[in-house]
Amino acid sequence: MKLAFIGLGNMGFPMSRNLVNAGYSVYGVNRSKQRENEFEKIGGFVGKTIKELANEMDVIMTCLPLPSDVEDVYLGEEGLITHGRENLVLIDFSTVSPNLNKKINNKAKVKKIEFLDAPISGGTIGANAGTLSIMVGGEKTTFDKVLPVFDILGENVYHVGDVGSGSSIKLLNQYMVSVHSQAVSEAFVLAEKAGINLELLHEILSVSYAQSKILTRHYTDFISVNNYQPGFELGLLHKDVTIVNEMAETYNVDLALGDKVVTQLSEALEAGLGKEDMSAMIKLVREKVK
Repeated sequence: MKLAFIGLGNMGFPMSRNLVNAGYSVYGVNRSKQRENEFEKIGGFVGKTIKELANEMDVIMTCLPLPSDVEDVYLGEEGLITHGRENLVLIDFSTVSPNLNKKINNKAKVKKIEFLDAPISGGTIGANAGTLSIMVGGEKTTFDKVLPVFDILGENVYHVGDVGSGSSIKLLNQYMVSVHSQAVSEAFVLAEKAGINLELLHEILSVSYAQSKILTRHYTDFISVNNYQPGFELGLLHKDVTIVNEMAETYNVDLALGDKVVTQLSEALEAGLGKEDMSAMIKLVREKVK
C-alpha cells in the first residue's frame, strides 16, 4: 500500500513518522520545505507534487489547519480530486465543517475516488504516541480497507456513519474543549485572587466532579510551568468553535456558551495569543481582572 501524507505540522509530522516506523513507504508534502527535509531524514520520501501523488498513491492523508487549505488541496486545479485516479482512497484528518466533507465526497464520487473524513483528538501527545481518537465518516468498506493504517495512528478508532459524521462529532468535542478551557482559566484566576494554592486546587479538583482531561492537561503541562508553547494553538480552537456555532445555526440550536467562548477567543487573538497553546486563555482572564 503506497501512502502519502499532506501536512507535516505539529500533528501530521508525528503521525506520518509513525507510519514510516511501522514499515510503510510514505511520501510527505508540506508548505515548509524544512519539514519535508526533516521527514526525509527519518525515512520518508519527498519530492512529488500533489498532482503526481494523486496519480500514483493508494492512500493519501491530509492534516491541514484551515478549511480553505483543505478545499484547495482537494478541489483546486492542482488538487487531489482533479487528478486522482480511480479507487484512490483519501482521508482527511483536519477539523472542518461536515458540509465541506460532503462537498468533497460528492466530487470524489464522480471520479470513483473514495473519501473518509477522519478528524482526530488527543493532541501532539497522542499523535506522537499513536494513541489518538479517530472519528471516521464514510463507507464502511473503505474504512475496513484502511483500518490497519488507522490502528497505527490511533488507540480509539471509530466508524461513526456517513461522510460528515466524523466532523460533526469532532466539532462537539471541540465545543466542550473550549468550554472546559474557559472554565479552567476562570476558576484558576479566581483561585489566585482568593489566595488558594493552585497545586492543592488541582489535586482536589482532580478527585472531584470537576475533574477533566482539559483540567489536567492545562494545569499540569502549561499553567503550572508557565509555558504556553502550543500543543494545540488557541487560534485553531477559535476556528473550530466558529464552525461549531455555524453547525448549531444549521440545526437551529442555541449554544449560549459557544457564543461566549468565541467572543473570548476573539479577544485572545486580538491580544496576540493566537499562536500560543489554548490553555493561554488564562492570560487573557488574568489581564481582565488586574
